[in-house]
Amino acid sequence: MSSASFTQTRNSAISFENTTQLLLSRFSKLQQVGHSVEPDAEETGLVGQISDVLAKREDVVARLGRICDSDINISTSKLQQLQRHREILAADRSSFLKIQARINDERNRNNLLFLVQSDISAHKQRNVSLAAENANEYALDEGRRVDAANSFAERLLQQAYETRDELLSQRAFLQNALSRIQGTILTIPGINVLVSRINTRRKRDTMIMATVITLCILGLYFSS
Repeated sequence: MSSASFTQTRNSAISFENTTQLLLSRFSKLQQVGHSVEPDAEETGLVGQISDVLAKREDVVARLGRICDSDINISTSKLQQLQRHREILAADRSSFLKIQARINDERNRNNLLFLVQSDISAHKQRNVSLAAENANEYALDEGRRVDAANSFAERLLQQAYETRDELLSQRAFLQNALSRIQGTILTIPGINVLVSRINTRRKRDTMIMATVITLCILGLYFSS
């Protein structure tokens, strides 16, 4: 009876071992593809299936151990088979944990690269936005400086026009005043005679001075 129970239980162990190998093969292939930020449905499903099969195998191996312990006449080959099932179970559990660790490490590395790239992209975007803002601000500053320069030039031109108009006004005022003075002088009795005499005396004095100068030059010429 114990031999039949051992054989039947061992067949279950072998069946679970084959199932575990198929699942581990599928699970190991996930290392060769990119990983998302979080485990996807396939990965989650495989992890659940492998964990369930390993738990069932552990129960089966434990039953084999109890069968061997209950039979004092158990053969050495069956004890060796039990030990072999225990070693395969430990190896498969270790492989499962290693594959899972590699997948998690790869996912963490990809996530870190994604975060770094996101930070770089965000930094570049901020620099582009800042450059655009600086360009706009520079254009606005240039516009304000041009407006200020134009306003200053307009004020200078306005002051120049006002100065010109003021000078023209003063000139017209002076000409008008001179005309009025001359007109006033001409209306005073005897002023014309006085002015005429002054002009005649001035001409006479000029002739006398010219004659004297001419005689002096001639005297100096002939005396030499």
